[in-house]
Amino acid sequence: MSGNKEKPSSKKVFRIVRISLAVLFCLAAVSAVSLVAVKDFYTKPLITDVTIEAGSTFSLDDFFVTKPDSARFVTDISGIDTKIPAVYGLKIGFDKYFSQEVRLTIQDTTAPTGKAVKQEFFTIDPFPEVEKCVTDLYDLNGIAEVKFRDGIPDVSSGGDFTVPVVVTDPYQNSTVINVPMHVTKDSTPPVITGLKDNQMVRSGDDIDFRDGIIVTDDYDPSPVLTVDASKFDVNKPGKYVVYYKATDRSGNVTEASINLEVWQSSVSDLKSKEAYNLADAILKKIKKGKTDSEYAKNIYKWVCHNIVYLGRAGHPTFEKAALSGFKTRKGNCWVMCCCYKVLLDRANIPNLIVTRANSKVTRSNHYWNLIYVDKGWYHCDCTPLYPFFMKIDSQLDQFHTFESKLYPKRATKKAKSTKGYYAKRES
Repeated sequence: MSGNKEKPSSKKVFRIVRISLAVLFCLAAVSAVSLVAVKDFYTKPLITDVTIEAGSTFSLDDFFVTKPDSARFVTDISGIDTKIPAVYGLKIGFDKYFSQEVRLTIQDTTAPTGKAVKQEFFTIDPFPEVEKCVTDLYDLNGIAEVKFRDGIPDVSSGGDFTVPVVVTDPYQNSTVINVPMHVTKDSTPPVITGLKDNQMVRSGDDIDFRDGIIVTDDYDPSPVLTVDASKFDVNKPGKYVVYYKATDRSGNVTEASINLEVWQSSVSDLKSKEAYNLADAILKKIKKGKTDSEYAKNIYKWVCHNIVYLGRAGHPTFEKAALSGFKTRKGNCWVMCCCYKVLLDRANIPNLIVTRANSKVTRSNHYWNLIYVDKGWYHCDCTPLYPFFMKIDSQLDQFHTFESKLYPKRATKKAKSTKGYYAKRES
């Protein structure tokens, strides 16, 4: 019959019902699983924003209050360098059906570390470089800047200071290191010792103006000594002044000077060479010794033992007195003094003749010698009345008064022996 719908058979209806029930059953099962998963997710909350310090590590545990066994990183994290501050977007999943976007922030909030280096310097020295004031600096991401926090302080007055140094890393984390400094203000000049004033130098001799000179300073271990001997001429007899200047590292200066006299080794008073020749012949028989003082003593002995003292007036001139003594082997104090002088001259030992000044005990004339040995002037008398060798002023008796200002400054240190040798006397 056309136009009428055919009613489904009971068999077909049954099939439809059975399929519908199967679909409902599947949907119910899926819903049940989803409900369990959701329940699990909310009972174990996920942390979606995690921050760590540069240089540390991270793991899934950081993103959960209680990490489920099925948790995993969906994002590949193998390329993340935790030493370098950065922000990463990651995806974390657990179970088969859930994943969540999270954020990992790596930050550097750790300040650099380091140690102070104590500085000691003088007020005139340059202020220490800031890099030398600290050591053992460390920061994970390196040091960006080191500077004096308050600039360079005024240390011109000297003393002890604490200077803050700021060390900063590339992420503006800073550490202040307090550097102790001891600054010395040196106002004391050096000290010069060993200067020998009123020296006698033989013409043509070598002389070292630094020999025996010591310069010390309270702070500077090596003060600088300069010597100005520009006007000194060892080959030209005369009086000279040599200047010394000592300077320490702080610029403190000490100045000093010494007086020297270049002595002509030959006897200019003699008009002929006869006295020279006689003296040279005598000196060939006299032992020189190791020092000038030994040589002078041996010459002194020769005069005392070979010139017979004759207490009478005689030869007024230097030349006649010396020649007479060498030829006759006799003479008074003047002759003996002149003979000793000529022998010393030819031996290149500086010497002078001293004339006695009038005193309360005697008004008679008397002559003796000053010799320059062992870096000083010493008195010697060859006559048998008062024989002595190398005495200083304080050891002279009342018979040896003289005008001190007419002669070079004498030695003040006593010689080891001043024993004289009695000369022969004419009976």
